[in-house]
Amino acid sequence: MPEKLFPRILWLVFLLGLNFAFSDYMECLNYGTLEEEKANEVFKDWPVNLDLATVNRTHKCYVACIFYYYGIVGSAGELRLDKYFDNGSINELAVAPNLRRCGHEFRNEKDFCEHVFGMFDCFRQGMVFG
Repeated sequence: MPEKLFPRILWLVFLLGLNFAFSDYMECLNYGTLEEEKANEVFKDWPVNLDLATVNRTHKCYVACIFYYYGIVGSAGELRLDKYFDNGSINELAVAPNLRRCGHEFRNEKDFCEHVFGMFDCFRQGMVFG
């Protein structure tokens, strides 16, 4: 009997580990419905050369939650852009190198808000400075 229970417990620990690695996405549930106009306001005047250390965590989480709410990132902070690539909204060939670089830069960040916000800022800066 214990032999059968061990794989199930191991699987459960693995799943919980994944969930808690980026558990901050749960904060996004507190925002409720995010209006598109408010989301656009946040991104409209994004500063150039933003110092990430000067941005408070609440704002980082708000931005991360916008991406989560609109399905651009998943609960583990992974990008979900396939639907935008498939429908032609985003040219995959044009953005892939920048996305890959930013993904690599923030690959070890375990905090959901820091990870997503950092990835977005990196991507924006890369698009501005090309």
